[in-house]
Amino acid sequence: MHTRFFSNPLKTNSSKLIPSLLTILIYTTSNIALSADHAHEKHEHHETEAHGHAEHEEPELKFSTAQLKEFSIELAQAEAGVINHTQALTGEIIVEPERLYHVVPRVSGVVLKVFKHLGDRIKAGDLLATLSSRDLADAKVQFIAADSLLRLSNENMRREHALYKSKVSSKRKYLAAKQEQAEMLVKRNATKQRLLALGLNKQAIRLVPQNAEKDLTLYQLRAPADGVIIDKHAVHGEVLETSTRSFTIADLSRVWVNLTVYQKDLPLINQGQQVQISTRFGMGSEQISSTSTISWLSPTLEEKTRSATARVVIDNPDGHWRPGLFVSAEVAIAKNQAAIVVPLAALQNIAGQNIIFIEHKPGEFEARPVILGRRDFNGVEILQGLNPGQTYVSQNAFALKAQSQKGSFGHGHSH
Repeated sequence: MHTRFFSNPLKTNSSKLIPSLLTILIYTTSNIALSADHAHEKHEHHETEAHGHAEHEEPELKFSTAQLKEFSIELAQAEAGVINHTQALTGEIIVEPERLYHVVPRVSGVVLKVFKHLGDRIKAGDLLATLSSRDLADAKVQFIAADSLLRLSNENMRREHALYKSKVSSKRKYLAAKQEQAEMLVKRNATKQRLLALGLNKQAIRLVPQNAEKDLTLYQLRAPADGVIIDKHAVHGEVLETSTRSFTIADLSRVWVNLTVYQKDLPLINQGQQVQISTRFGMGSEQISSTSTISWLSPTLEEKTRSATARVVIDNPDGHWRPGLFVSAEVAIAKNQAAIVVPLAALQNIAGQNIIFIEHKPGEFEARPVILGRRDFNGVEILQGLNPGQTYVSQNAFALKAQSQKGSFGHGHSH
C-alpha cells in the first residue's frame, strides 16, 4: 500500500503567495467600487434626464405681443384697493315707461293688412298695418275741396287786383276778392291741420289733391319709435277704434330694475349707491350681471308690503334683461380698505386652487397660488401670494389658464 503525501502550499511557498492574494483582493475591491460608482452615476444620469424631460414637458406660459393683443390680455400692478360691504336685495326688470309706446289708430277703420307681428324688431316709421277708414276719406275730401276753393280765390284776387290797378274795376271788388281769398286760406289750413292730426305728414298732404281719384280711405299705421312689438291686437278684418291699442312697442335698449327695500333695510339704502344686478335666468344658462347705481328711492312705502322701491337703470343692448325677470342685487353700503385688491376676472381656479398669473418678464407668466380674503362684486382681497407692485394679468386670464392646461402655446398655435 502506497501512501501519497501532499504538501501545504501556504506552508511551502507562503512568501510568494501572500503578495498575490493581496493583489487579487485589492483588484476585486476596486472593481466593486468602480461598478458601484458607475451604477450611481448612471442612476444620477437617468434621474437628470428624467427631471430635464419633466421640466421640458411643463407648459411654457409665454405670449408674444401679438398674442396678448389678440386675446385682449390686460396687465396691472398689484396695489391697495377697496372691498365693498354689501346688502342683498331682490327686484324685477320692467320697461322704462318713457320707452313704452301704445300704438292706436287716429281714425277708426277696418284692418286691410298687417305687416308686423308679435316679437318683431322694428324701426321708427315702419309700416305696421293698413286700414280702410271712412273718417280719413271725409277729411281728405274736405281738404281737396278747400284747396280747390283757395286756388280759385287766388286767381280771382289776382284778376281783381289787375283790374283795380288798371282802373277798370272798383276798389270794393278788389277788397272783396282779397277777403274771400283770406277766408279760403283759413279753411284750407284747418283741413290741413286735421290731416296732420290724423297722422299724415306734410308731403303726403301735398299729394292728396293729385291722388283724388285713388282710394282716399287708405290709412297707414306706422311705428312711432324703434323697439320690439310686445303686444298686438290687430288682425285682418278687425274694426279698430281710436281707443284700440293695436300694437305695443317697447324700446328695450335700456330698462329699469325696481328693487324691493324692506323697512329694516331702509337706513342702509341711499340714492347714488353702487349696485350689481345679476340673474341666472337671462338669455343663456350662464349668470349675467351689470353694475349701475341707485337713481331713485321712493319717498313712501307700499301699503301691503311696507316696502320702498329703489330704482336702478341699466343698459340692455343685447336684450338679456327681459322685463318681468326677477333679479338679485348687491348694494354697496360701506367701503373697507385692503392692502391688495384684484379684479374678479384676474382670479382663476386650477385643480381646486385659486390662481393669479404673475408676469416675470415681458410675455412670460407663472401661475401663482394665492390666499383670498374678503370680496365683493368688483374684486377680491389677496392675503398671500401676490406682493404690492407685482405685475399680474387683470383681464382675460382664462386664456393663460387654457394654455397652462393644454401645454406649450407654441406647439398648437402659431402666427
